[in-house]
Amino acid sequence: MTQKADQYANFKVIRSYVNSIFDWAEELEYIETNRLSKTISRIKATKKIKLQESKKDEDLYLSQEELQAWFTAFEKDLETEKILFKDYVLFYTTFFLGDRKSESYALQWKHINTSEQEIQLVQALDKYKNPKSTKGNKKTTFRIPSELTDLLQEWKKQQKIELTKFNIIQTPEQYVFTYIDTKGNVNSCLHADYLNNKMKSVKRRHPELAHATPHKLRHTGATLAKQAGTSMEAISEALTHSDTITTKTYVNTSNVIPMAVGEIAFRNLKK
Repeated sequence: MTQKADQYANFKVIRSYVNSIFDWAEELEYIETNRLSKTISRIKATKKIKLQESKKDEDLYLSQEELQAWFTAFEKDLETEKILFKDYVLFYTTFFLGDRKSESYALQWKHINTSEQEIQLVQALDKYKNPKSTKGNKKTTFRIPSELTDLLQEWKKQQKIELTKFNIIQTPEQYVFTYIDTKGNVNSCLHADYLNNKMKSVKRRHPELAHATPHKLRHTGATLAKQAGTSMEAISEALTHSDTITTKTYVNTSNVIPMAVGEIAFRNLKK
């Protein structure tokens, strides 16, 4: 089994399969007990570990130049009407907050106070589009920059007009980001891969862009903030991590968060 662990990245699947065979043999009374269970559970997936360790730090986040290129591409696609304003705002919101995409998807207007320039992260959407608690059951209030505040105010006005066409009244309970799904359901919550798909479409139009995903944006904000001199504790708090140990996996070189990691990174782009 140790040899297999060195050969296959998916060794955990093989280990589970072997263990289930011996469990079945025990159940059928071919053997007295599955004595291999504890032994094989100690065998580490060495191939997978080696692959993870071989990944370059640079592959885990965007450099300042690469990030700026993504912002520019989104702006160009918005100007040429290749993307919707809603998707432009979603991209900026997710980057600025440095949150999980499921938390951006779960934002309702009652969570956003533009006059105070604050956003509350209190929930996320599961894969079935149902609201659930955020990871760690945390409720966090972020101070947001004027750039994001202006975008959200403008989108709120546009969304109200669009919803009115379907006789839907925009209320504080209204989700900030919705779409018409493949079944024709209006005002549907975003599916799990929505932002991923939008970013892929932007990259197809701009093949020079570095590969990026919503989660990579989260790594990017954290890493660039660290490079700008932000403390690990401040980054950990902004990412709503329970401790800095988790944060170290992101930094590769209701709490009130005064400045999200995305904004820190964005400010340094403008220097």
